[in-house]
Amino acid sequence: MNIRCAAAPILASAACLSAASAGGISLVSSFNPAEGSAINSLGYDHIADEVYVHFNHSSVFNVYAPDGTFLRTLPKPFAGGNDDDIEVLTSAAVIGGVSVPAGTLISIENENDPPRIMALDKTDGSVIAQQDYSGSDIGQLVGGAQASGEEFYFVDWQSDTIQRVSSNAGLIEDEFPVRPPGAPPFDIFYGDIDVLQADGVIYAVSSDQNVIRALLPDGSWGGDFDVTGLGISGMSGIGFDDTRGEAWIGSQNGSVYRLAGFPPDGCVIADLAPPLGVLDLNDVGGFANAFIAQFPVADLAEPFGVYDLADILAFIDAFLAGCP
Repeated sequence: MNIRCAAAPILASAACLSAASAGGISLVSSFNPAEGSAINSLGYDHIADEVYVHFNHSSVFNVYAPDGTFLRTLPKPFAGGNDDDIEVLTSAAVIGGVSVPAGTLISIENENDPPRIMALDKTDGSVIAQQDYSGSDIGQLVGGAQASGEEFYFVDWQSDTIQRVSSNAGLIEDEFPVRPPGAPPFDIFYGDIDVLQADGVIYAVSSDQNVIRALLPDGSWGGDFDVTGLGISGMSGIGFDDTRGEAWIGSQNGSVYRLAGFPPDGCVIADLAPPLGVLDLNDVGGFANAFIAQFPVADLAEPFGVYDLADILAFIDAFLAGCP
């Protein structure tokens, strides 16, 4: 796999390190659902270990087991459309004044004004909480992701921007381009974003691109992952299995792909120097350089912002545990 990373002092950026540490991101499996063709959105349910898929203009969400077995359908709040996304909360949130727990199914809609985040009942698809946004402010969102708590991201295919919004106040809090300074072109068409809990990095996919783009929470570029060699194309949806360190990808070609090699949640990253995917003395030297330079990737333990013995011990533990 070809990985293009942004340059940074001492080491590559934290985003590039976390993702590229997979050095080999690999294709675990794939399946082609018989219930539809073009997929425009996908979400992964870490509680039930299930994959939610929406086919272009379908009135339902289709739910699958990881091996591709069709399980059931769930009514979609607004039938049809192809500007929407599916998420499952990784942490509790307040949506439109209503507290909803982690594991709640989320539909992010932009097919009918105004754009909105909706929390759904997994048994019947009924709406249990909703937060609306001004359509003129949001633009044409096609994907979204929970950053943490009440913080969400939207991605707009017309302006190729990512917006950080509140799920409780309906406010846009920040905005940055999908192509930040120093990054190659990246155009969102059918597309999506998700946040990897291990490092908070935003990963973007687009049906017009053959790479998965990594962006830091501040909007800076972390690197691109060329998936052409894995036989993947037309990427339109992404959802992370943070426990396993895997990504589920939905495609406009009708396929669902399962990729391994991302850092799992709770695994401190130890792969800090080439050759990526191999933990060796180069990584020890990479950590030492970063520690001396007080580069953020070496700040691995509380108190954060302080480089001390706790960071060294955290790196040793991660290295011995083989954390990628």
